[in-house]
Amino acid sequence: MRNGPDLEALRALALVAKESSMSAASAQLGVSQQAISLRIRNLEKDLRMRLLVRSARGSRLTPTGELVVGWGTTLLTAADEFSDAVNSLRTDRGKMMRIAASLTIAEHLLPEWIARWRISHGNDGPVVQLTAANSSTVVEAIREGTADLGLVETPVVPAGLRSVTVAYDTIEVVVQHGHRWAKTRRVSVRELAGTGLVLRETGSGTRQALENALTEAGFPLAAEPAAVLTTTLGVRSAIMAGIAPGALSSLAVSEDARAGRLVRVRINNLQITRPLTAIWAGTTPPPHIRDFLDVIARTDR
Repeated sequence: MRNGPDLEALRALALVAKESSMSAASAQLGVSQQAISLRIRNLEKDLRMRLLVRSARGSRLTPTGELVVGWGTTLLTAADEFSDAVNSLRTDRGKMMRIAASLTIAEHLLPEWIARWRISHGNDGPVVQLTAANSSTVVEAIREGTADLGLVETPVVPAGLRSVTVAYDTIEVVVQHGHRWAKTRRVSVRELAGTGLVLRETGSGTRQALENALTEAGFPLAAEPAAVLTTTLGVRSAIMAGIAPGALSSLAVSEDARAGRLVRVRINNLQITRPLTAIWAGTTPPPHIRDFLDVIARTDR
């Protein structure tokens, strides 16, 4: 791969893995299923590795494919940031709203919020520049002044920052169909705390909410994680592959649960609810930030 990987093929692979569907990925990318399949096959040929398992029930990553998508995410993010940076050269900085959002919010809520923002402001409002990262990185961006508005999933708001709760979310334990918990669909807090889980990295709001809830229930997370991954997609794929149960936002698992790809497991006598919070530095947010928060408040969730 002297010239480097095909970024569009990586993007197609990541989207097929996320949607577990070639047709859904083709619809989002605006190209035919044949074109997406060809891109991925060419990438597999280029890398000399099998990346995707195709079946009548959908498409899923191989373990090698999971690694490639994880590494490729860094490249895709860098490419998108490069495009955004180049575009920003043509944009008046005073007309830009820089938002840093944790991954769950960025993937599942922000697209609708930004769309409603654009509808309400037309071409007169600031351009939205989005950075997706884990919650601790978002907090750093607000403190360092590289973002105007942060959206985080952490249960506790960091000191020294202004905040407002914009929504609520729950953390759910999910397993693949073959796991024994899929039969009972219930697990005790003690057993959950003593089980190696597929988790997000330290600094993730999802992981922090789970750890805090178990500690408050009297059973701190004791087992070593079965796997630690830096993306929601990575956690989701690992759970589907049967590595171990895992914990994800209800926003991230709802479609998979409805489609039967994952099974929800209730935690006896414990529901993990967390606030989704907007944060900013200073006393009063600028007018365009206030307007954006108003749009979020008016959006049906």
